[in-house]
Amino acid sequence: MELLVMSLRLFFSPTSRAILLLSLFLSVSKFSLATTLSNETDKHALLEFKSLIHDNPSFLASWNESFQFCQWVGVTCGLKHQRVIGLNLKDQKLVGTISPHLGNLSFLRSLNLANNSFSGGIPSEVGHLIRLQNLNLSHNSLEGEIPVNLSHCSNLVNLDLQYNNLVQQIPSELGSLSNLEILCLANNHLSGRFPPSLGNLSSLQQLQFEENNLEGEIPNTVAQMTSLKYFRVALNHLSGVFPASLYNLSSLTFISLTDNNFAGNLKPEIGIALPNLQVIWWSGNQFTGSFPASLANASGLQEVDMVGNYFTGNIPMSFAS
Repeated sequence: MELLVMSLRLFFSPTSRAILLLSLFLSVSKFSLATTLSNETDKHALLEFKSLIHDNPSFLASWNESFQFCQWVGVTCGLKHQRVIGLNLKDQKLVGTISPHLGNLSFLRSLNLANNSFSGGIPSEVGHLIRLQNLNLSHNSLEGEIPVNLSHCSNLVNLDLQYNNLVQQIPSELGSLSNLEILCLANNHLSGRFPPSLGNLSSLQQLQFEENNLEGEIPNTVAQMTSLKYFRVALNHLSGVFPASLYNLSSLTFISLTDNNFAGNLKPEIGIALPNLQVIWWSGNQFTGSFPASLANASGLQEVDMVGNYFTGNIPMSFAS
């Protein structure tokens, strides 16, 4: 008992209290310093980004020392740490290149630079943004390849790079983005084959690869995309029979295969396998055989475009329903 009393007296002695208060002060100061340094990193990254904007700088006029960076136009910060979590500068007629310093915005969840005039490449440093959920760089003039290390952004839900000038192959590494729901790479100059690894994207709902230079057959792994609703690969150089993997995706509502080199007969039971179809764009291929009567089973059909093929026979009466 005496030992306990002595310990308590020692603990509450002036010297002990001073040591305790000093420790608490140093801990708080260390936390504040770390927060300040992190915030300065975000601020510096944004200013480096601004420095590469060559046109319409007035839109970013608030990006100066007169305002705290969380108040800058287009910038959203988290409430807890005051770190940048969103950067939305879409539709602002911005001209320039994308600074690699954006890769230092380590808390960033959404980056939207759509519908501007950014040129140059997509910095590989974007792959450092491991919290990123939305990446929209569509409708710009970006060039070069899709960075392989975008696969490090494992939380991505939306990846939209359509309407740019991107080249080379679609990285097979994108198949590791298990949370991806939207993948839009349309209207670029991408070549090569459809990566079989994309079949791992079981959460994917929209796949848009129109107007590229893809070739070869659609891999059977696409059958694993069990959440897919939109499958759009028109205006490529794809070939083979109607992709057998699509017959397993009953959730499909929109299939666009227009102006490719697909051939052969359609399965008679296609309308039963794909009962939710609303839009069919299959013109400009080499499909043969009779028009599948089972398409009448897809009662939600709104558009059917199959011109420029080699179908024979009559349109079945059941289609009138």
